[in-house]
Amino acid sequence: MTAPGSLMAPWEVEGRRLAPLLDGTSAVVVAANDPSIAVSVAIGVARAHAPHRRVAIADLIGESPAIESQLTGDDPHGIADSFLYGVSLNKIARPMQGTDHVFLMPSGTEPVAHQGVYGNDRWRRLAAGFHQVGALLIVVARPQVPGFADLCGFIGTLMPVGDTAFPTPPGIPLIAAPAAPPQPAAAREDPSSPPARESRARAREAAQKDEESRTRTRWVLLILLAAIAVAVGALWPLIAERLPAPLSALLRREQPVADSTAVVVPPTKMDTLPQVDSLRSDSAAADSAQQDSTASEVPASPPPAVMNPADSASASRYAVYFAAANTRAGAMPDPRVRALEAVALSPVMEGNEQWYRVTVGAAVSRTDAEALLSRLRTDKVIGSGSIVSVPFAFRVESNVTASLVPNRLAALATRGIIAYALLQSDGSRTIYTGAFESPLQATALADSLRAAGVAPVLVYRTGRGY
Repeated sequence: MTAPGSLMAPWEVEGRRLAPLLDGTSAVVVAANDPSIAVSVAIGVARAHAPHRRVAIADLIGESPAIESQLTGDDPHGIADSFLYGVSLNKIARPMQGTDHVFLMPSGTEPVAHQGVYGNDRWRRLAAGFHQVGALLIVVARPQVPGFADLCGFIGTLMPVGDTAFPTPPGIPLIAAPAAPPQPAAAREDPSSPPARESRARAREAAQKDEESRTRTRWVLLILLAAIAVAVGALWPLIAERLPAPLSALLRREQPVADSTAVVVPPTKMDTLPQVDSLRSDSAAADSAQQDSTASEVPASPPPAVMNPADSASASRYAVYFAAANTRAGAMPDPRVRALEAVALSPVMEGNEQWYRVTVGAAVSRTDAEALLSRLRTDKVIGSGSIVSVPFAFRVESNVTASLVPNRLAALATRGIIAYALLQSDGSRTIYTGAFESPLQATALADSLRAAGVAPVLVYRTGRGY
C-alpha cells in the first residue's frame, strides 16, 4: 500500500470507490498505461472486498514496489516460477500485511511480462476456480505486453484505469469507472474566494458529523450483538435440551480448527504445467490457441478411434469452460447449471492426476459460443469463463425423440453417466457424454464407460444445444 499523502494514495482510494462494480465478478484484469496506478487501484479494490471474501492479487507488472512492500516472508518465488518451473501457486500466494483474506502472488525470480506467462492457458483454470468458491482474482497487467489479449480472454473481464486510455482487446467485457457528474457552471468558483472556503468548511463539518454518526451506530450494534451472545451463551444448555436429538448431537460435535495455511482457492488445479498432446494432429480446424494437457500421462488403454471422421468440419467443437475440480463430487454442477444446454462433465488427466472439467454448450462457430458465454455472464451464472475447443464426445444413443430425452438422461444418471442431448438437423436428438480436445484425452472416460457396461463410441459431436 502506498503511504498516506503520497502521490499514488488517491488511486487506492479510487480502487475502493470502484470496488462495488466487481461485486458480481470473480476474476478481473486491472491495467493502466502507468503500472503503479493499476497496482494501487487493485490494492484498493482488494481491501474493500476483503471483509466479504478472499481476494488474490497477481503481479504481472514485474516486482511491483507496492506489492513487494506488502509481502510477508522472504520466499522469492512467484508467478514466473509457478508457470515456468511448476512451483505451486498455493505456495507463492502469501498474505498481505495488515489485511485478512488478501493474498499476494508476486512476479517471482524471472520476468513475467511476456507471452509465455500472459498467454498461459492456466489462467483459464485459475479464473474458473475463483468463480467456484466465490473468491476474487485480480491480475495486474501491462496492456502493451504480447499476450495481453489472451490473458483478458482467459480471465474474462478487464478494468482499464488511469488518466490515459489504451487499446482494449475486442470482445472482452469492460468494467468502466462511472463518470463523475459534471459540475454546474454556477458552482465553478474561485477556490480561494471566501464562499468557496466556507463551502469546503461546511462539507468537512458535515463529513465529520456523518462519520461520528456511523461510529455511534457501529458501537450500538456491537453492544447489542454482545448482549445477545451473552444471553444465548447463558441459555444454551436449556436451548440444546429442547432441540431434536439429531440436531442437538450435530451442534455439540466439536468443530475442526480452521487451517491458516489453507490454499487460496480450493480445489481448482493450480500446479500442473500445461503439456502439448502429440495426438492433436487430427484437428487442423481446431482452435490453435488451445493446448491439451494430457500428453505427459501414458493411458492404461489406447485412445479410442473416432467413428465419424467425415463430420470433422461440421463438429460442434466450441463450448464454454465452466469449472474444474480434482474430485467428481467437487465438479458436479448444481441444478441451475445442469439445466443449461449441453453440460458435460469430463474426466481429464493433467500430469499424473485425474481432474474433472465442466463445459457448457456445443456450437459449430466460435461466435455462437461467445454469445452463450455473454449470456451466462449477464445472468450471473458464471463470473469469468472462456471458450474451449472440444470437438470429441462419446455417443450414447442416436435418433431419440424429444419426449424420450428426459427419461434417457435420467436413466443414464442412475448409472453414474452425466449425459446431454444435442438437436440434429433432422429434428432428432443424439445423446452424448463428455467433451474432449483429443481422442487421447477421452481415454479415461472410455475406460469408465466400459466398466459401466456401455460401449464407448467416440465421435465428432454434431448438433446444437436447445
